Amino acid sequence: MRVCIIGYKNHSKRLELILQSLGYIDIFLFNHNVDNWETTINDYDIFFISSPNNTHVGWIHKINKLGKYIFCEKPPATSLIDLETISLYNPKLYFNFNYRFTKLANIIKEFIDNKEIGEPVYINCISCTGLSFKESFKDNWRFNGDNIFSSVLGNVGIHYIDMIGFLFNGIDSIKINNSHITSKSLPDTSKITINTQNVSGDILVSYAAPFHNEVKVIFTNGIIYMQDGVISVATPRDTFDSNQRFISPTSKIIYKSKSIKEYFDNSLKESIKFFMQHVKDNSSIPLELHKQSIKTTQIIINET
Repeated sequence: MRVCIIGYKNHSKRLELILQSLGYIDIFLFNHNVDNWETTINDYDIFFISSPNNTHVGWIHKINKLGKYIFCEKPPATSLIDLETISLYNPKLYFNFNYRFTKLANIIKEFIDNKEIGEPVYINCISCTGLSFKESFKDNWRFNGDNIFSSVLGNVGIHYIDMIGFLFNGIDSIKINNSHITSKSLPDTSKITINTQNVSGDILVSYAAPFHNEVKVIFTNGIIYMQDGVISVATPRDTFDSNQRFISPTSKIIYKSKSIKEYFDNSLKESIKFFMQHVKDNSSIPLELHKQSIKTTQIIINET
């Protein structure tokens, strides 16, 4: 199978390396500045869209005419008008919300299904880094312009919002508070309160704080922790001291990445593997994933 990646910068090269590691070697990085689309479209079987996010919809419409599989980086669109034009289900269109494929998401799903630690009741997600204090990032696209999908909310927060909706059967309500700690244009910090049918949660994403990456999920009979790619479970709830007072249950590591980079790289790789398997099988991308992607994008647009 011949793969065309629309995009030629850092993330496109990252996609190329992962595809190569999966055995795909016939890969072309399309540079819209120099390459001719009309001479490219018929030469490739699969298209990955990794161009600036405000161009995604345009590329989707062009490739849809070819009837070929599309792997599109998030967000699907940057406005409600554009989003509406791609909301109709296309069984060959896949949106890459890869936090659905993190090891943590898999473990949460397993515990929800087997009920070993009861029912989930609360989730807290924190993802911080100090990018906004780096001189080299002062004029970076993450902090300038008016496209919220270029901000920490649109780059990082969107993944956690999507993961919560994916794991806990949709989102009932959400409130987003954006802050400008060092940035003047786009927010560098977002605080999010979220509710599903049975689970409430909070998300903090920031480019203006010390590096920290942590998720805590509280169940009725245990707690799942993830920090920097290390996942542990503390259970049971009924853990007592010698006076029969409740104490924190013992925590046990059940998964360990070498680094947080490896942890998220693996989620991207698993997402690509999932997509490519559907291509190999000539099967439909699940409708529920399409709906979740559209819903996540609507939330970001509507709440900002």
